[in-house]
Amino acid sequence: MTRYIIEILCFQAIFLVGYKVFLKKETFFTYNRMYLLITPILSIILPFLKIAALQAMVPIQEVATVLPEVILESYNTPNIDTVKPTTVLISNTPGYRFSWMHVYYLGMAISALLFSYKLFQFTRLFRFKEKQKRVIILPDSTQAFTFFNYVFLGEKLSSLSRKHILAHERIHIKQKHTLDLLLFEMLRIVFWFNPLVYIFQKEITLIHEYLADGYALGNTTKKQYYEELLNTAFDTKQFSFINPFFNHSIIKKRIIMLQKTKSKQIAKAKYLFLVPALFAILVYTACTDATAGGTGYSTSDSEIIKNIEVLKNSIAKQGSLTEEEEKALKVLTAVTSKDENILKDSTYDDVLNDLDIPFGVLEQVPAYPGCSGSKEEIKKCTTQKIKEHATKEFNGKLPEQLGLTGIKRVVAVFKIDVEGNIVNVRARGAHPELEKEAIRVIKTLPKMIPGEKDGKKVGVLYELPFTFSL
Repeated sequence: MTRYIIEILCFQAIFLVGYKVFLKKETFFTYNRMYLLITPILSIILPFLKIAALQAMVPIQEVATVLPEVILESYNTPNIDTVKPTTVLISNTPGYRFSWMHVYYLGMAISALLFSYKLFQFTRLFRFKEKQKRVIILPDSTQAFTFFNYVFLGEKLSSLSRKHILAHERIHIKQKHTLDLLLFEMLRIVFWFNPLVYIFQKEITLIHEYLADGYALGNTTKKQYYEELLNTAFDTKQFSFINPFFNHSIIKKRIIMLQKTKSKQIAKAKYLFLVPALFAILVYTACTDATAGGTGYSTSDSEIIKNIEVLKNSIAKQGSLTEEEEKALKVLTAVTSKDENILKDSTYDDVLNDLDIPFGVLEQVPAYPGCSGSKEEIKKCTTQKIKEHATKEFNGKLPEQLGLTGIKRVVAVFKIDVEGNIVNVRARGAHPELEKEAIRVIKTLPKMIPGEKDGKKVGVLYELPFTFSL
């Protein structure tokens, strides 16, 4: 969830910066409106897009088997060696995930209540509506704004002002600008923590005014229109889901844009910046697959085989292969096609000694000493034993000694090589000392029984996340 939110923020930031740099000063208001409507929604969808053709373009990467998360919740145990295995919890423990989701839902509820309150306040204005009329006159007011098919005009506005305003507001009605604003109101409720949504809404409100101003000028002169904008009292109530005519915060920008010469058609080429931006984002999303816990990567057996086949074909099409690529291709071919001739080739053995084989294609998975039975039984036993060992060995008092608070995480990555040794241990986490401790703990694991593929011993990469609830 955390990774998904970060991706949305990053993608929206890319699109927003692109708009500010390339498009904001252009007079292609209709195109800009579509851009501001589409890109925030696209940013929400993009993290889910996984394009196989783009996955095949990137180099082979290590495929780690992600172990269930180890959660340590108590740091006051007199003797850490006495911690029982039953204190090990899996990564979807409600107590761990509830706190963040609770804050999110609370924020969303507050945002929804605030919107409901503003909407209730606004609907009270409909009490001034006369039968069969779309123009609602507000007593003792100089306000002017649109909501769906209704135009609200202040009683104190002059007849000339009403004429200019009606020409302007009818464009808001015709182009259904209220729907745009309500869309962003919904986004503000769901993504209440995201400041970029508010910026997008502000920008599209400005585009709405540019569009309406452009059409309204057909019924008057620029001078008269400027005077109308400047001479009327600015007492409009600010509802974020309406299109107000008098908005003093953007009137200067509206006047400047009215004076601006229309952009040349060649300037539309600036929209092409979307192509490399989208391509880069799609490559990123195609090559990453965040797990629910946001700790690593996990792929089903069938997906692994499918991705290997796609990558194998992509390499084969290159024609001229390096020595390393030829070796990799032999392994991939053996894994997917069971070619007996390739299995007998000595280079297959050499590559297997260096290459980390995906967990899902192993005939015999690595085993913790004492674990036996079927593949699934060994896998379950080994996983449990590793968790128990890590829980027992980890210095649970360390986060407290470091003065850390809240929820902290460290992820250890290690390999069980062809001899069963624990090698290539590394870690990443919230604090360097936690990383060092995670590495130390993993290095204390006993020698394992190595995994096998086609009767050959192979190396397998593992990833073990630790979470400290302080």
